[in-house]
Amino acid sequence: MSTIKEELKSKIDYRIIEVEQSSPTTEVEATIILNSPPSEEVIKSFSNVQIVKVFNFMNTIKVRGKAKDVVKLSENSFVTYIMLDDIIVKNEEWI
Repeated sequence: MSTIKEELKSKIDYRIIEVEQSSPTTEVEATIILNSPPSEEVIKSFSNVQIVKVFNFMNTIKVRGKAKDVVKLSENSFVTYIMLDDIIVKNEEWI
């Protein structure tokens, strides 16, 4: 089980934290709100997750990746908040 620093918990949707603690390898889709428009360096720092869409005018990036990797993104100073969009479950896991 992962332990997330208290100061970082305020930057992460509680549902992502719950998923990360119960199953860190579960894939999630999330919207990351930044404190400035996303630059090339910011986008490159998200290399451990798949970038789905970049919204420059809204200072947001939509990503998809393992819950543990999405939670790690909160350690970056330019991240304001990470909001859960979807939990991705493959049908084979339910059989």
